[in-house]
Amino acid sequence: MKLLIVDDEYIAVEGVMNGVNWESLGFEQVLQAYSYSEAVAVFQKNYIEIMICDIEMPDGTGLELVEWVNAHSPGTLCIIMSCHDEFDYARQALSLRCLDYVLKPVRYPTLTAILKKAMETVEQRRHKDRMETYGQQYIDMVSGRNWDEQEDAVEKVERYICEHLADELNVKSLADMVYIGADHLTRTFKKRFGKTVTDYILEKRMILAGELLKDPRLTITMVSDAVGFGNYSYFTEQFKRFHGKTPREYRKQYR
Repeated sequence: MKLLIVDDEYIAVEGVMNGVNWESLGFEQVLQAYSYSEAVAVFQKNYIEIMICDIEMPDGTGLELVEWVNAHSPGTLCIIMSCHDEFDYARQALSLRCLDYVLKPVRYPTLTAILKKAMETVEQRRHKDRMETYGQQYIDMVSGRNWDEQEDAVEKVERYICEHLADELNVKSLADMVYIGADHLTRTFKKRFGKTVTDYILEKRMILAGELLKDPRLTITMVSDAVGFGNYSYFTEQFKRFHGKTPREYRKQYR
């Protein structure tokens, strides 16, 4: 099981590293990041089960990072650390489905108890994923279908994504469609295609948007709707990030 500690204060990270007996808890690896961008880079190379994150960071808040994690690694459990005891921060953390909200200075016995609870939750999810997978295999067996003849669940999801880019797509609904857990889909999809489900959807939408913008009969709003973006501003932001140009600038080069 892998855990990530995110805090822009080196002393705070070292304090958590030294204040918890990680070996006795059974963690395989404890990674550190000191900014929003460093944390994202860690997630892109590792499957993180639990993240401990400070609220205040130089290049993005901890709550913004939790939002990113929820979209790109929905199986990760998040624990927020903060020196702010205002209820509004805790409310925001709870609305983002964080497991807990810990005030600084951290009491390490309290943090250890929270980590034990988090590990139990991870194990319960893993068990649920295994049961769902075994259950589907049993259904296939008793229904007389040959396992070798079935299309792989991840390939079904990938094909569905490509055929429904205009529709609302999220990890949970895609996992439900093929009768596997969202965590299991997240791990297997990234292993197969080298990127998260969310990143894959965005990439396919941006590639299609680029092709559609070459057609002068389609307005930019029509293109935005055709690739599943109801919000024009958000579409423009994501398009520029992917193609390096706004949709309007991109279209001009094909006139």
